[in-house]
Amino acid sequence: MESDRETIEVFDGSAASSLMRSLSASEDSLGSFAVVTDLLAGQRQSISPDALIGPIEAHRDAVASLFRAATDDRIKQRAGALLGETSVVASRVWSAIGDRPMALTHCAFARKLADELQDKTMGGIARIFESNLRSDAATLISSDGDVVIGLRILKEAASVSEYLPPAARARIGAEQAQAYAVLDLRNECEEALTRAQRAAEDIDENDRSGLFSDWNTTRIQVYVGTCQLLLGQPNRAITALNNALSSADMDSPNVALAARVDLASAYSLSGELEEGCNVLGETYQALATMGNHRGLERAQRAIERTAPWQNERPVLALMERVRSINA
Repeated sequence: MESDRETIEVFDGSAASSLMRSLSASEDSLGSFAVVTDLLAGQRQSISPDALIGPIEAHRDAVASLFRAATDDRIKQRAGALLGETSVVASRVWSAIGDRPMALTHCAFARKLADELQDKTMGGIARIFESNLRSDAATLISSDGDVVIGLRILKEAASVSEYLPPAARARIGAEQAQAYAVLDLRNECEEALTRAQRAAEDIDENDRSGLFSDWNTTRIQVYVGTCQLLLGQPNRAITALNNALSSADMDSPNVALAARVDLASAYSLSGELEEGCNVLGETYQALATMGNHRGLERAQRAIERTAPWQNERPVLALMERVRSINA
């Protein structure tokens, strides 16, 4: 879209460098950079991650320069918090590209910086997103992830929950629930979902910005569906995911596509193989067009679930469609 191209042009490397030269580490400059961080975080839902990674890294470098240049302790603290947040945004984009080591590096940097500055809010937020990467939860727990490490890091984040906004607390509960579902811990999963729902009910428009711009009660409903899928309850998953997808509050393309991947698996596991393969094929095409490699990994996991029916016509047609998309 034209607006997307304009956003990328505004925040290319030369623009960030020019802005850096014209601003000193002050309240005003930090406010300007914080606005850009929020904007880039929101744009990750609508711009190809391959196109966005250059601007976000250039912006992160500029924020890092502000942090290093700051001499006033209060300004340095604020600049450090912004650098941590910007690093986590960059981590999410690297994750979408499919570069897990770079994504982990950025999150670990944000966590370490937050701990050095004794910034409990940023430390908790960095741990939330690092836990997602450690467990590889966004791909529905791939073989590269470790659910136990992810849960341990989430527990660290939960220990500072009083310093976190409602959306962050909701994400902690939702991510815990998903990990418990993988481990078939049903009671723990339900309790975590309840915590997530309660926190999500406290989210207002001021909270829905930056890293949490796509968080609301509908997002929790997607996690409910995913957890039911992982717990072997495909019909319940279908109900929850369809409710989420039909909600007027479903305003995130990436979240909707993730929900559709899980919905496809739920259809297939419930006996509606043709519907599941059709939904998965359409979603795989959309993810490929968007360039969301981590989303494609999630879809690949869904394809693997069709193995018991590998010789059935719908699965054969799906595999042919995926091959043509990847060609």
